[in-house]
Amino acid sequence: MSKAMEERINREKDKERIDNSFEHIKNLMEAMKMTAEQEMSILKIPDEDRAVLSKRF
Repeated sequence: MSKAMEERINREKDKERIDNSFEHIKNLMEAMKMTAEQEMSILKIPDEDRAVLSKRF
């Protein structure tokens, strides 16, 4: 597999992980009446992902 193809696959996986995390956090926020930061702490979201996710809220 070419390096470009591997990088594309990794970017798609990262996007999917972020999208899934966003949906989970949003659902928990609605159900638990907590902030996004509180939910990300509970879910142990890595700092790199938190930076991306925080921009969506």
